[in-house]
Amino acid sequence: MKRNHLKLLMAAFFVCLLHTSCYKDLGNYDYHEINSMDSVTNIKGEYLMLFKDTLRINPKLFPTMDKDVKKRYSFRWEALVDGVTRIPGDSSLYLVGTGRNLEYPVALRPAAYDMFYRVKDEETGVEWLYRFKLKVQSAVYTGWLVLCNVNGMSRLDMISVLGDSSRVINDVLSFTNAGIPPQPSPRQIVFAYRSNGDQIYLNSAAGINRLDGEGLGWKSTYNIRYEMLVPVPVEYKPDYFYNTPKYPGIDYLIEGDRVYFQNIMYGMKGFGVRINRVDEEKDFFQPAPFIAGGNDAANLYVLYDKTQRRFVTHNALANNCSSLADGTLFSYKTGRELVFMSNTNYNGGDIFAIMKDNAGKYYTYCFRVTRNGVAQSYYTEMTDATDIGQAATFAVSNQLGYIFYAAGGKLYEYDVFTKKSFVMADLGDKKVSVLKTFDFGFGRFKEPYITIGRQLIVGAYDPSQPDDVNGTLYRYNIPARNEPLVLDKSFTGLGKPADIAYRER
Repeated sequence: MKRNHLKLLMAAFFVCLLHTSCYKDLGNYDYHEINSMDSVTNIKGEYLMLFKDTLRINPKLFPTMDKDVKKRYSFRWEALVDGVTRIPGDSSLYLVGTGRNLEYPVALRPAAYDMFYRVKDEETGVEWLYRFKLKVQSAVYTGWLVLCNVNGMSRLDMISVLGDSSRVINDVLSFTNAGIPPQPSPRQIVFAYRSNGDQIYLNSAAGINRLDGEGLGWKSTYNIRYEMLVPVPVEYKPDYFYNTPKYPGIDYLIEGDRVYFQNIMYGMKGFGVRINRVDEEKDFFQPAPFIAGGNDAANLYVLYDKTQRRFVTHNALANNCSSLADGTLFSYKTGRELVFMSNTNYNGGDIFAIMKDNAGKYYTYCFRVTRNGVAQSYYTEMTDATDIGQAATFAVSNQLGYIFYAAGGKLYEYDVFTKKSFVMADLGDKKVSVLKTFDFGFGRFKEPYITIGRQLIVGAYDPSQPDDVNGTLYRYNIPARNEPLVLDKSFTGLGKPADIAYRER
């Protein structure tokens, strides 16, 4: 009986389904297309702008229906600080325009931005979003810093780099209203790597002053004496400042017969310990104005003891230096004068040192600082080095290991393997005052730092012209096989170069 009831219920259910399937939909549905934005063109993927310059963008809109863009649409141009460059206090989103076209005097701080162009159809409420990039730079954001000697006084010029273009700014510290007092007799310009904001140090006969790494500003408390942990006079005038790009915050300071260091990486901020004394010895030694550190060893650096004419090492966690046992290629007790010493990237990080003996002969010492100590690489007398006795400036190719030196307007290359010198360039009546090769910090694996790191940078001046405009910076590519240098770029209208640095990003 129960089974019969189930059969009747199932039959009724199927009858209902049949009626439903035959039901005719009498609703009135009016389907139609709405307006959409087929495309937006004339917006580049990325814009590079100087702070306060005007960004102009005139997009072309292609809606599918209503072409009257003025009446139907509203617009918003928005900027979002890139996460990598965001700092406390940055707004989440900046509105920079509300028109179809953008004409915006850039007031955003120098940084990278994600930009959004929003087009809204006010009739349908539909909004379209177009994204692109904006990089804002100040005029002093990045580029070459050329410390010049203009009639015996320091002047800092800058070759500001913006993408593929550049601009020479003479007396950039006046341009930025830095307010730094006059600095006589320029010595060094150093870009100091820091993990929390890079800095620039200007060294002159009046002392060392720090410049703000962002805007090149200056305060009286930026004088180096405010970084000293030992008493120093108001007119404290160190001779030499050293900073390594590989390990931000390890600095050395040489002042007369004193060497100080700080190691910000390990919380040892401030110059307070005099370290130019070897562990087992009582007397302090007279330091040469050179310091070098290898690629592999964060805490080990090389100094030269002028008193006993020898190389010594300093561990940047120690209060004294250490002597070196003689190697198989040469003795670290050279008995010679140190003329030049520099880090390089050649052969995994060789340090090149050029020595001169009492007879006027020159020698090349190559060694590398590693985590296991100091390893010797090469040693030779520099025979057939034309005019090297007249050289006042040296540099070493990071890629090829060639030694460059200048005498007057001639640029020489010395090949330590063939033991021969070659004239690489002749600047005529100009005088070469600066030779540099650069080893960059964290940016060294990207352009333009890869290219610059392989080049020879030359600062020269024309003595027949006024000091304030007689300088030129040259960028030379260095060919293999002792071929002449190839000029990549040059910048004129600078002061007489005394030193060169690069403000990298």
